[in-house]
Amino acid sequence: MRDINAELPDTPFWRAYNGKFAGLPSWAGFDAFWKRFEAAGGDWYVFDPSGDAPEAPVADVAEGLAEARACVEQVRARSFCGAVFADDLENPGFVKVFDPYRMGGVCGGSGDRVLPRWIFSRIAPDPLPRLPDVPEKKGLFARLVG
Repeated sequence: MRDINAELPDTPFWRAYNGKFAGLPSWAGFDAFWKRFEAAGGDWYVFDPSGDAPEAPVADVAEGLAEARACVEQVRARSFCGAVFADDLENPGFVKVFDPYRMGGVCGGSGDRVLPRWIFSRIAPDPLPRLPDVPEKKGLFARLVG
């Protein structure tokens, strides 16, 4: 299991992750950005930070884009989007897409780091550190016998 609250590794990927991003609060802005994003072409890594980091760009980014867009659009009835952030709205190279139902404390209120559901990046991602293994707790019988 990944430790979402661990200090992020000091790598080009995680430095870019912590860089400056612009949000897309309006649906009109989201729609205009997503058209540019889908047309961007080139190699993209698609990364779910709770899992393993991909070793290569995806062969066809369209499937990941469609899944991410469908997730965000679940809340299309709301007056705002607010679940997508990009390093450059005109020429994206790093895009964070949050699950709108799991954004919880993105503003930092809970104390826990909220990770995006998807990260689309031109930079090869590095995984988050794993949680340390918890020693197995032995019951009374096992402690007496073992």
